[in-house]
Amino acid sequence: MSPHLRIVYRSAEAENTKPRPPYYSKTLALASVLRAVAPLGADAEIEFVNDGEIPAERLALMEAHGTVRAIEGGSNRATFRSVVAREAALAGGPDDLVWFAEDDYLYSPDAMTTLMAAARAFPDTAYFALYGSDSLDVDAPGARPVLREQHGTDGLPDAPTAGAASWFRCYATTSTFGVRGSALREDAGLLRRMPYTGGAWDIATCLALQGYRPFGLADLLPDPDGSVLRGAARGVARVAIGASTFRRPSRHRVLHGSDPELVWHMEVHNDLTRTRPSSTTAAVDWNAVAVDTMFWAADRGIPVPTGSEPSLQR
Repeated sequence: MSPHLRIVYRSAEAENTKPRPPYYSKTLALASVLRAVAPLGADAEIEFVNDGEIPAERLALMEAHGTVRAIEGGSNRATFRSVVAREAALAGGPDDLVWFAEDDYLYSPDAMTTLMAAARAFPDTAYFALYGSDSLDVDAPGARPVLREQHGTDGLPDAPTAGAASWFRCYATTSTFGVRGSALREDAGLLRRMPYTGGAWDIATCLALQGYRPFGLADLLPDPDGSVLRGAARGVARVAIGASTFRRPSRHRVLHGSDPELVWHMEVHNDLTRTRPSSTTAAVDWNAVAVDTMFWAADRGIPVPTGSEPSLQR
């Protein structure tokens, strides 16, 4: 029996100051998710979790394609903790997949079908990433994680394939990821504690789940430029999380990442290490995906802001 996919899409009207491509919009991000999930039909469902008010046109689009739930979270940390607690409490099959999604990602059209192909192909994998090219060196000794020098599946001639991607042991991803129902129920406590560690807590979460120590000694020291109380609280949380990674080996999770990346966090960076030009995981033309998504949406009467780029001429 094929696993069922439940997408939990967290959204808010608030924007941050991250550099975005000119065509960026949250409506474009939403349309790309709808496009990617459409081939799954009844094997998938979407719950939209909205923190605060959402513009009427986007809200209507959500209501037409899933269920909508309003919360007053006030922060990414709070909304993440809320959805994890709720999804862990819901009844579902152990192999069913929950995809936690943020609202500023662009999806390739085969992202969700490839995710489900991987869920069937790798029954022992608990977590899945469609974004992130840092590759974990699983042969390195010790409790601290080690990155491979190459990214994605580069240098891995026997990397398994499923759907439209090859797969590798992923070092870390963001708070947009997939998890099996059984693992979610067992890991909910850890997932809900990790945001209190501050900093890049999504990366720390991925490492802790895989049985690695996410923090070194320097990470446990207070920030000299920060609040003393906040720094002390963060340090206590990091010490506690570090201790919790000594779980029995059977609880060490596997996180598989896709190569190429099948979703893109719509941010523009000048740092070449963020684009991984030497890796096949950077092979997707996201400008072209944006154009195709806009046309897909237009064909269905979905108004998507186009910005000044990319060109919308076919």
